[in-house]
Amino acid sequence: MKPGWTLGVAAGMAASVLLGAPAWAQAPYYAGKTITVVIGAKSGSLEIASRIVARHLGKHIEGNPTVIVQNMPGAAHLVATNHVFNAARPDGLTVLAANPSVGIAQLTQVDAARFDLRKFEWLGSSGADGVMLSIRPDLPYKTWDELKKADKELVVGTTGPGSNAHDFPLLLKEFAGAKFRLVSGYPANSDILLAVERKEIDVWAALGTTIKLAADRGAVRPLVRGRTAIPGFENLPVDEDLATSQVGKSIMAIRSSPLTIGRAFAAPPGTPADRVKVLRDAFAKALQDKELQTDAQKAKIALSHIPAEEVAKMFAALLQQPPEVQKEMMKYIKFES
Repeated sequence: MKPGWTLGVAAGMAASVLLGAPAWAQAPYYAGKTITVVIGAKSGSLEIASRIVARHLGKHIEGNPTVIVQNMPGAAHLVATNHVFNAARPDGLTVLAANPSVGIAQLTQVDAARFDLRKFEWLGSSGADGVMLSIRPDLPYKTWDELKKADKELVVGTTGPGSNAHDFPLLLKEFAGAKFRLVSGYPANSDILLAVERKEIDVWAALGTTIKLAADRGAVRPLVRGRTAIPGFENLPVDEDLATSQVGKSIMAIRSSPLTIGRAFAAPPGTPADRVKVLRDAFAKALQDKELQTDAQKAKIALSHIPAEEVAKMFAALLQQPPEVQKEMMKYIKFES
């Protein structure tokens, strides 16, 4: 190596340092890394929407990280939520695709809810969803009134207390006169739908978009919805309007409020602020991505952006219920671990 060349390189590096510029560019934090999106479901519209977001998130982050989805079903999404809150490293590489109904578990002080939704670093939501109750299409009931007058008890399949599949029909039974017998223990909504198609059960409730996808292929007949309407089903009766007592109306209203938050995403508490900002910005850009919206249309799922600040505000409002309301809710809304 020539002495002059060596001196020239050294002088160039020295000049770079003096001018405040690095001698070589530092790689972006997310370059070569993998972001894991954890979701407490293995099927349904929440899971499908999460995969669509994950598919497009990485390209809006400097360094183009790989984004994968990890299914962690169990205890109506409590297992996944607990994992991200308590076990995941706050390094910006783990994201929770939350079921907002876990807010009810925290509100009712369920032992298995070992998290505080107010401490998550919310990234935003991919849009609100509703809840609907449906029946087998071969049953003779075409309206809620006809269903309520059924001369036999109808069997409802559920994943267990704390889920839309369980709590929505339970409250209709307790406060609107439905003749339901709830059978819990199904691992996931896909298993309940299979039981409906096999005519092993009569009734199934789930997120509105999940029910809509099944109804579109004639697998179920929706009869009742929550306060958040799914396009095409706006004219279905709303559960709160069917309740025969004010207590019932109030509990139904609180139980449905998380669905306004919709499909929320969060990073663990303690995630560095700069990485939270990167993820929030990427999340917002991904939901405006034309390719993402094309995928959503193909999946028949409406995706839209709800800012992180709004998600945090809505969760805080949900958790600020008077003690007497919490106590009353705990009589009817329970979670299983």
